[in-house]
Amino acid sequence: MSCLRGVGAVRPAGAALGRLLAQVASASGRGEALAGVWREAVGETVARHSRPRRLEGAVLVVACDAAPWREALQAQAPALLGRLQAVLGDSAVRSLLFQWP
Repeated sequence: MSCLRGVGAVRPAGAALGRLLAQVASASGRGEALAGVWREAVGETVARHSRPRRLEGAVLVVACDAAPWREALQAQAPALLGRLQAVLGDSAVRSLLFQWP
């Protein structure tokens, strides 16, 4: 049983790093600092067609490469936000705003 004690510590460390990245992005206003976290949260396909542009308070503004992608991601916003919050923690990003161009 003692060998499993450290297993749970990996997730909080990842969440702590995610919160730190969110703080850096928020302080600088540059969402690009969250690019790796975005890719992890949304997957390769979505990340190929979108990227964090800036963090305005707790709103992550995401640039999409085409109008259909913006529309599709807007429809999936609650699920994407939940996955992003699972990585960053609940308070780092409270909503998503998708833009094209």
